[in-house]
Amino acid sequence: MTNHSKENLEKIADLQIGMDVIIVSTNSELQAAYWQQRLEAGNGICKEGALVLVVFEDWPGGAGNGLGTLYAIKKAAEKAQGLYSIDVLKMQADGASVALYHTAGKGTRLAPLPGSECNNKPAVKLPSLIQIGGEEKELTILEAVIKQTAIYAPSRKGRLSVFWGDQIFIPSVSVDYDARFHADILCKKMTMPDAIGWDEKGLDKYGLIAISPTGESSQVEKISHQQASDLITENKIAVEGGIGASIGSFSISENLLRELLNEFAEELEKKSGKLDTDPHFWMPMTLDLETYRQIMKSKNSDETFVDVHYQRMQNLKARLDASLGCFSGIDIGETAYWWDYGLLPKYHEFNLKLLDDDAEAKAMRDFFGIENLTTMDIDDIRITNSICLSSKIKNSTIKNSIVINSVLHDVSCENALIINSRIHGLTAGKNALLYNVCAENLELGDSSVRADVYQDADTTHQFYTTLSRHGGDDWHEKLANNAMSYDELHKLNLQLDPSETEKLSRKKSSL
Repeated sequence: MTNHSKENLEKIADLQIGMDVIIVSTNSELQAAYWQQRLEAGNGICKEGALVLVVFEDWPGGAGNGLGTLYAIKKAAEKAQGLYSIDVLKMQADGASVALYHTAGKGTRLAPLPGSECNNKPAVKLPSLIQIGGEEKELTILEAVIKQTAIYAPSRKGRLSVFWGDQIFIPSVSVDYDARFHADILCKKMTMPDAIGWDEKGLDKYGLIAISPTGESSQVEKISHQQASDLITENKIAVEGGIGASIGSFSISENLLRELLNEFAEELEKKSGKLDTDPHFWMPMTLDLETYRQIMKSKNSDETFVDVHYQRMQNLKARLDASLGCFSGIDIGETAYWWDYGLLPKYHEFNLKLLDDDAEAKAMRDFFGIENLTTMDIDDIRITNSICLSSKIKNSTIKNSIVINSVLHDVSCENALIINSRIHGLTAGKNALLYNVCAENLELGDSSVRADVYQDADTTHQFYTTLSRHGGDDWHEKLANNAMSYDELHKLNLQLDPSETEKLSRKKSSL
């Protein structure tokens, strides 16, 4: 762990540091109500006095994360004006730090856990406890992300920061910087590697940020080392300042935000079109037309649209205040810790990482506020190298596992993750994951997953899968022993209130 990593963890724990305005974009009106209430009632997540604005995306077919960002800002600004007579854009212009957290989406990669939370993907729980309205509850993924990203607030006064709601990172470099560009994007910065190094680092899986000596940068799609080398040789991109593996989160100036809102005002009013930030904002602003055409052709984009859109973004770029550069990469450090909870096997892996004995695990325990691991052998309870929070355990053997807000009796497990569950009788193979489960005499094999869904007080559905399966591939398939497909569950949950189903699951786990 670097000294900067330690400093950043200390800053994360400082409740005086945080965004002035927190905007969350959700899937539905019911989810928006859930998060508005929870974030306003929570202690230690949002900075005291922060303005919280939760909205939902009601855009037919989805807006993409580009137009989706602008639409969320538009709705949040209207909400602030209507409820509080506050002009959010003026707040930003006057120096407020504003952050938007994207949580929209079905969460197919994490299925069935979002379904167990009534489609409320950002409400999936993590191994930590916080106070919500005077009651101790499990920390959610979204709350962890808000907590972690607060450290960028001091450097981003007068800017809008945009973060994804399922990944946490602890930078290994200082987070303090002078915002000299209209747009900047977080990345793991490094010198340009050779082909072997490129493959070893898996750089073909990330958007490429090519950084010039001045810091001015170009955004390129996921490409091979040969493709990157060709662009350098042809002077299409400059990498003397290094390259960056993009993690997607970015910030923009108030000037750029207003220009984007004005440029796409018609689309925002009609809720039409679908644009993403990388291919539709950053690339046409930072690449030459020929390179942009080639990249978009590989994505099967309409050639006429590509040319018109490119010129549109170039015209927007020309209107920006020339005192700032256009676009740059902001380093989080090549040795930064990066925990992505948006994929089911990674969710299990990163949670169990808390039990390891290395610098990253120590940093993770510091972040989640976990002081010690538990090892005990008393009467009928045998616990080894585990985390057990807010739980009651009898006649059980728990090894290298995490148990949160659960009641366990006659349970034997190893490398397991058990959250908000009540289980009387469990024999599990290694690496089991049980979420919101209420069961007796349960047997699970290695890497098995079970999540329960509480439709109402009398109706519970059980869902099974394994860590090796991908929820997106299985979305329309009814897996063995499951009540329905994930798609059918998603549609069922649309009728339910996540606040009420959460109360039911907590009641079941504490019986």
